[in-house]
Amino acid sequence: MRRTMTALVGVTLTALTLTGCSLFDGDAPVPTPTRTAAAGPDGNAAQTPVPNPTPSTKPVLAVGTVAAETDVVSKSGDTSLHVRIVQRADGFFDAHLSDYRTTNPQPMSLQFRHRVAGYSDGSDPSVRGQAQWTGTDFPQTVSLADAGREPDYLRSAVLVPAPAEGDEVGDRPWAGSVLAVGTLEWDLPNPYPHLEVTMGDARPGAYGFVRDVDGTPTWYQVSHGDELITVAERFGITPAQFRWMNPYLEERRDGWLHEDATLNISPANR
Repeated sequence: MRRTMTALVGVTLTALTLTGCSLFDGDAPVPTPTRTAAAGPDGNAAQTPVPNPTPSTKPVLAVGTVAAETDVVSKSGDTSLHVRIVQRADGFFDAHLSDYRTTNPQPMSLQFRHRVAGYSDGSDPSVRGQAQWTGTDFPQTVSLADAGREPDYLRSAVLVPAPAEGDEVGDRPWAGSVLAVGTLEWDLPNPYPHLEVTMGDARPGAYGFVRDVDGTPTWYQVSHGDELITVAERFGITPAQFRWMNPYLEERRDGWLHEDATLNISPANR
């Protein structure tokens, strides 16, 4: 009888161990991705990204068409720059600059930002189309190729005084803060005018958390092992649509999303 009981206990403990469970409510096993990359020569997962279809190089607008236009003006009105964003033949856009004037010539940086900027805002690590000049010798054209072929997620053009060579600490305390702001209003067609996101259940490869804003699901926090394809499936959209909603999306080369990253799941919030 004692041998029988010992055998039963041993079998039970072995089964619990193999299933990742614990008699004492230990941590659940970490979910694994639903799609595993084949091992490379070094034994690690092969460096193959989630499939990302090559975007069309066909221009969205007629070449030379102005997609957005604004005046970037300081609060005092002493510094200003006119910006026109124009369609290129390769599908990207250029910013054409004109009428730069200032009462205080200094090293200056033009930046395009995702959100509507305010005066005295600090640095933004995710700027696009950045250009810098000294005095009043500004560039006539700035490429926005780093913003992609659908740059209408950029909401502001700003002028930011740049550090000058030889500056001592405290010489120009305003350097690095937004001096002038222009709001961008785009005239680009929406590629997904009827895009709807559905709230699916968590699943292997999409175990992240959904966060609401005023009762509306708006953000998705990436969990360990989440993959773009599976996360998109969870919300009833395609990977291309998910990328469109998240123009700053960064994917690991093994196909996983970066753990704890916060991603947008609301088309209106792009």
